[in-house]
Amino acid sequence: MKKFISRCLLFFLSTLAVYLVVFAVLFFIKIGGTPLVYRATQGNFLKGGGTYIKTHNFNTQEKYDVIIVGSSHAYRGYDPRIFKEYGFNAYNLGTSDQKPMCSYFLIKNYINHNNCKLVIFDLYDRVFSQSNIESMSDMIQNIPSDKAALQLSLASNDVRAINMFTLRIFNKIADPINPDTLGYIKGYLPTEKLLELPPKRRIYTYETNHEGLKYLEKTIRYLKKEGVKIVMTEHTLPIVAPAVRHDAFRKDIYKVLNKYNVGWLDYTTDSTMNNVKYFADESHLNVKGVYKYNHRLINDLIKANLLQPATNRTAFVYKKDKE
Repeated sequence: MKKFISRCLLFFLSTLAVYLVVFAVLFFIKIGGTPLVYRATQGNFLKGGGTYIKTHNFNTQEKYDVIIVGSSHAYRGYDPRIFKEYGFNAYNLGTSDQKPMCSYFLIKNYINHNNCKLVIFDLYDRVFSQSNIESMSDMIQNIPSDKAALQLSLASNDVRAINMFTLRIFNKIADPINPDTLGYIKGYLPTEKLLELPPKRRIYTYETNHEGLKYLEKTIRYLKKEGVKIVMTEHTLPIVAPAVRHDAFRKDIYKVLNKYNVGWLDYTTDSTMNNVKYFADESHLNVKGVYKYNHRLINDLIKANLLQPATNRTAFVYKKDKE
């Protein structure tokens, strides 16, 4: 038995050594300044870019009234400067295509009762029902915490995550390849772009994602244990991009939210905010839309006692649209 175990261990170590040697060769051979490993393996994100910038700039020792998480709907839809107008310190940790599993490990490693009062978790039917690969790869490569990246890799049950984490370790000796600073403001990315009406409506449907629901529940349990408030939100879609099967999405989500008495401010079909002038594309708000939505949202959060206004501030009213 001992001999068998020794042989298994030797085989494992030999395989690991070969894997690392091959990976090193692919990493140090570059084509056009980019390591060959990016061509030889699938799903690997470049080091750098939006997620790298916002997570490295996030100060875990600062005290925030609000931290926003979620997909591009989050980082394009919530402006910390508007929250500041109401006296609230906010930071946006939304990342591209961020799935509930990624949100969970991000929150678990970066948010606690010492640095946050309220987490706004932005939900979006289309993103929720998709696979984790894009957001997982982006986070494994670009968040500062090795622990969080490893936890995410192990939880994924995806063999590609092994390559992603290995690449992360090798990239420690390299500068970010993606130099794009993008113009983030405390994690928020503003755009003045206006929606160009498409020749044909794009119909995005929803399919139940059991893993997503599981991690949404894990996130709620963690924040409840930490004593951090959480609210779900979803901003409206333009009139040219109807949400198909949104009722099915709501039914799935409420199975979790009702269990823990968590609220959801769902504006998906709100006709007061679905004019095309408020959107950069069929999914994301532009600055005019963010302005309208954020003022509406903050007032609703205050009314729901999820945000507590400063005692020296007397008026919290809806502001007129910027024209």
